[in-house]
Amino acid sequence: MHRRWWLVIAGSAAHAVNIGFSYFGISTYFPSFEREFGWSRTAISGAFSLARIESGMIGPLEGYMTDRLGPPRMMLIGILVGALGFVALSFVNSLPMLYVVMLFGIVLGSSLGYHLPISVAIANVFRARRSLAFGIFRAGPGLSGALVPIVGSMIVLWGWRATALATAAILLSTTLPLAWVMARLYRQREVEGSDFVEAESPRRLTEGNGVSPQFTLKEAMSTSSFWMLSLAMGLRQLVTEGVSVHFVILLVDRGWSTQAASALLGASAVIGAPARLGAGWLGDLVDKRKLMIKLLTFLALSVLVMGWSSHPWIFTVCMVIYSLAYGGLAALQEPIRADYFGTRHFATIQGTSRMLTVVGSFLGPIIAGFLYDLTKNYTLPFTLFAVVGLLSMACMCVVRPPAVK
Repeated sequence: MHRRWWLVIAGSAAHAVNIGFSYFGISTYFPSFEREFGWSRTAISGAFSLARIESGMIGPLEGYMTDRLGPPRMMLIGILVGALGFVALSFVNSLPMLYVVMLFGIVLGSSLGYHLPISVAIANVFRARRSLAFGIFRAGPGLSGALVPIVGSMIVLWGWRATALATAAILLSTTLPLAWVMARLYRQREVEGSDFVEAESPRRLTEGNGVSPQFTLKEAMSTSSFWMLSLAMGLRQLVTEGVSVHFVILLVDRGWSTQAASALLGASAVIGAPARLGAGWLGDLVDKRKLMIKLLTFLALSVLVMGWSSHPWIFTVCMVIYSLAYGGLAALQEPIRADYFGTRHFATIQGTSRMLTVVGSFLGPIIAGFLYDLTKNYTLPFTLFAVVGLLSMACMCVVRPPAVK
């Protein structure tokens, strides 16, 4: 196995640990906040939503810094910020403090240190098998679902404050060594050049009859493909963020224990792992856009039934369909953007696009929280999410590869 694949494996493992604790795992704190402080679900959801907005607002700057400093340095900065965020979380005693910790600690660190820099490293190192590489990378976060029940059990046994401190220690002890491995491999790529990665010409690379463009940010933003793809991903994230944040508390409302609900959320993430690998493999063989259209349709329909049915078996079956669709979509969004706009300015284009897609991440949790507080159930918000999922599918139907000038 070529050593560049170890870069993907290390990146996948680091991202998996981070996602397990900073994304899926953070949802398990939701019931504890509600019980201890008596905050409304709209207020708690706002912390998650504003954190997503903050991540998107710094997207262009983050992308620029990653292009300038390189993925290894950005990973180190982000890992330290994220760990400090969990330390600060253990001292939260007010809603404004929760907002600050989420904004400038946990989510900022997660954004700076994991997703974007690792994505940039993979996009730069791989071309011919880029979708498979991203599928492997995205499978890690899927497997991170196994950590969610652990977080839930830690909260039950130790309390949420001690769990936050333990999480900081776990992040530092696991992701820093993995970041060091990635840094060594990435720097070898920079030294060895074409012996380590398929070479690209400055402007475009022809492979067979295909053309790989190298758009600048300005050129990408002048295309309708950039805007429609960003809109489709933003709508998709509105659905998945809303579902993820409220997943545990929804099941607790329906009579599940916190541990059981956390276990099912973890299972959802694990189920999505093979879909990430499968979608990555298929993405190198078929039209990524058409594959995403099909997955968005299944995502919308499964969310609709999850909102209406409280029967455990029906909910679980739909959760499996949702998880497979969610996993496949997660694996394809970076490869399709790299295919359409190239890798030379990938971080800047990705970061700018995220500034747009994060609006969906902001709206999803807070809409679900507001509609729950209004109706005292999740039927209406999940029905709305299904409609939004179909709108995302419609946007993908009109996306086309941008013309290379």
